Amino acid sequence: MSEGTAVSKQGIGELIQVKPYMQFMLGKMVARFGDSIDSIAYSWMVYMLTGSKLLMGTLLAVNFLPNILLGLFAGAIVDRMSPKKVIVLTNSGRGLLVGITALLFGMGELQVWHLFVVTILNSLLECFSSPAEMSSVPRLLPQSLLLSGNAMSSSATRLAELGGLAVAGALIATVGITWTILIDAGLFAWSAVLMSRVVYPSSPKTEDVSPEKDSSLSAPQGLLTDMIEAFRFIRKHALLLITSILFAFVNFCLMPFNVLRTPYVIDILHAGAGGLSLLSGLMVGGMVLSGLWMTHRGSSYPKSVLIISGIILLGLSYAMTALPAYMSTNQLPLAAIFCLMMGLGIPLATTPLASYMMEVTPSGMLGRVSALQSMLCVSAIPLGSLVSGAAAEWVSTPLLFIGCGILLAMSAIFLLLSKTFRRSI
Repeated sequence: MSEGTAVSKQGIGELIQVKPYMQFMLGKMVARFGDSIDSIAYSWMVYMLTGSKLLMGTLLAVNFLPNILLGLFAGAIVDRMSPKKVIVLTNSGRGLLVGITALLFGMGELQVWHLFVVTILNSLLECFSSPAEMSSVPRLLPQSLLLSGNAMSSSATRLAELGGLAVAGALIATVGITWTILIDAGLFAWSAVLMSRVVYPSSPKTEDVSPEKDSSLSAPQGLLTDMIEAFRFIRKHALLLITSILFAFVNFCLMPFNVLRTPYVIDILHAGAGGLSLLSGLMVGGMVLSGLWMTHRGSSYPKSVLIISGIILLGLSYAMTALPAYMSTNQLPLAAIFCLMMGLGIPLATTPLASYMMEVTPSGMLGRVSALQSMLCVSAIPLGSLVSGAAAEWVSTPLLFIGCGILLAMSAIFLLLSKTFRRSI
């Protein structure tokens, strides 16, 4: 595919004409809208219920364990199933789990062990839904529209997330945490209905499937073969492996901000649920703006330039979120500006890598390859979550943000020094 061809076909106008993809995005947006409401309500609920930063870090670490331990296995199964059915079933299951959590909390029966069980089950369902969604995109779009499609999908879902974050604080204040989380459960169910109406084109061509596959793949050995094939593919495409390991480090550095965001808002910025919604909302707003820019202009730049720029912007703005702690006025507005800047950097760093993977991976392997890459990228998150929760008991939150932000920005040097990366991506 020539660069000129790719550029000529980019843009929202061409994407809107692909009706199944637009329906697919609508289903994702509904789920994301509810999920973002839940992210505020759930974080608030856990902190109010336990008051423990260490427990918040432990829960976040547990949330990623199923993906690390079972993600590749789930991706191999997804490659054998209809991605639409997988998405519908997992969204329905997640809605049920979220609803049960809300009811237990509302009745005053929610215990800490309930949080761990629900977190593990929810994460297990995400192990299947994420590769199914990833596998759906190249089935619904031509390759020439992948970068624009991924950028537009990122912007649309982030816009829905922004809407959810904007109303989360108001919902908690008016109807309470229980009803707020129940609303999220209903939105997951609605998303499942919308996804069930998406019409997928015919199955991928047989040449997309490895020639090693045969009728024996219905046996458990076939799944093992599929998983080994994914490892071989990642090893063959060394840039996927290198960037996945790098993003594992990036995720490790981001853990203090993810784990300590609620205590940061309450204890340092002296704001309530509305402040948490504001920071999260502006971060998502930055993602929307960045995604929209890439939809129109991203294909004009090498993917390597976008990724490096995104990592540097993300790291430096992350470090600067510590500044409000050393100020006596305008703490929340300043923190909000830096969160917006962090949001601008995230799609720049992640969307080009996802598009590159879709371009080089056969459709019949995309589920397990994307699951393996995701497993590698999140492999450091549990350790980062535990370290963040424990370190917060000994080191101030602003110092953690400064140190991790600088380390994150410096990781881009590794990519700058790689000629292979700059030439190939």
